[in-house]
Amino acid sequence: MTALSVRDGYARWAETYASENAVSQLEDALVRQMTPPLRGLRLLDAGCGTGRRLRDCGAATMTGVDLSPEMIAAGRAGLGAEVRTLVGDVRALPLPDASFDAIWCRLVIGHLPECATAYAELARVAAPGAVLIVSDFHPDAHAAGHRRTFRHKGVVHELEHHVHLPEDHRAAAARAGLRLLQIGEAAVGPEVRHFYEQTGRLDAYDAQQGLNVVLALAFAKDA
Repeated sequence: MTALSVRDGYARWAETYASENAVSQLEDALVRQMTPPLRGLRLLDAGCGTGRRLRDCGAATMTGVDLSPEMIAAGRAGLGAEVRTLVGDVRALPLPDASFDAIWCRLVIGHLPECATAYAELARVAAPGAVLIVSDFHPDAHAAGHRRTFRHKGVVHELEHHVHLPEDHRAAAARAGLRLLQIGEAAVGPEVRHFYEQTGRLDAYDAQQGLNVVLALAFAKDA
């Protein structure tokens, strides 16, 4: 299977992206657990996809940026006027310096061959005192043979992915002036068993229980 580029892959996936899967559900639970209360904060979701995670999140202002205009368009109808969405690259965000108090960058950096440029941009738009949560497809899952895939019109496609170890994230963030607060992991377990059951893959569930599939890191930009 030849991996699709990020632009091509997400253009195809946009029409069905709203459906959750095991990885997305585990990622969402982990990131929500690591995110501070958002009330009164300016939130950026860098690489927001359809912007679905911004709905009802409780932040004072919500901005989503994504490389794929198809993803932005697919999600726009489900978002209120209080959510602003823009097309842009996480490595060159179309946003002013120091403009956000909380930043998500979720399952995005693994699509990039190197992560230092993205971390530098996230740090640039972070206000002093801001918290940043970055999630990635876990290196353990990749090492076990798992790939980032989606189904489109009955065909399974693989997306471009680059493995970044926890130490790669930490080093890039440190160079950008970000301080590590916490590292979290999410593994296959009972809360996602139903995804396997729905597709008749309980044998795969049994084999994958306990496998880390999501890595998340929380950072602070000190005042």
